[in-house]
Amino acid sequence: MKKIVLIIAAAALLAACNNSTVKNDRNFYAVNCLVQEISVSSDTLEAPYTARFNELGQVTEVITTDWDGILRFHETYTYNSDNQLEEIMGINGENENEIRYEYEHDGRFIRECRTYGMNNQEMQRWVHTNNRRHIVKTEFYQEGELAYVTTKTFKGDSYTEKSVTPEGEVIGTASVEYFRDENKPSRIVTDDIDVTIEYNELGLPVMSRGVVLNTKGEMMWVGDLDDHPSRYYSYEYDGRGNWVTRYDSYEPDGTAYAVFRRSIIY
Repeated sequence: MKKIVLIIAAAALLAACNNSTVKNDRNFYAVNCLVQEISVSSDTLEAPYTARFNELGQVTEVITTDWDGILRFHETYTYNSDNQLEEIMGINGENENEIRYEYEHDGRFIRECRTYGMNNQEMQRWVHTNNRRHIVKTEFYQEGELAYVTTKTFKGDSYTEKSVTPEGEVIGTASVEYFRDENKPSRIVTDDIDVTIEYNELGLPVMSRGVVLNTKGEMMWVGDLDDHPSRYYSYEYDGRGNWVTRYDSYEPDGTAYAVFRRSIIY
């Protein structure tokens, strides 16, 4: 696994609890207007999923299946009276409560997130400190024990971060540049990686180097990155300007090795 700092540097795209600001679901699912439902499928990569939304554009459930249609995972999202995310419940294909996320907020920021497993015991906890503009400090706890502390220093459209153990030992540093907002990194550099992502005017990724992006924009490290370090993404759009087909290739304008199709109910 990559250094822990890499996980933190890409936090906004890697884990529900690491989204330190309240995410915009329309932005996360790359739609430019309110929708009722989005379904994504591919014959080759990424298990099919369907996301459903409420009248405010917030996701209420995500259902992921195998390619034969059998349920793989079902997430349900609950919001408080201020329309802030309060809980995510994850149920596996055996209809077991596999994981639960709980959130507390400080204005538009997530102040704390906790995860619980099947036995309802706390597994992980993120505690964020913000300066009203950005999250500047994150304490990460594993089974109740402080594992590391990350601090961020922002300058323009970039930031640097450092992670240390409770004893103060530096376990890694990273520098991150981002596109429009910090949930869309355009460059991540650590001792282990050098990731570059380019976006089009709609905020959709069109190229990534050193990482692969799934259809939600989440980062993935796959086995053939050494042979094919770059990926190129092109799109077809519907009449409302939302993408309905995505082509992934190894070269600009190359033959697609994966095609994703998306249906949208407005």
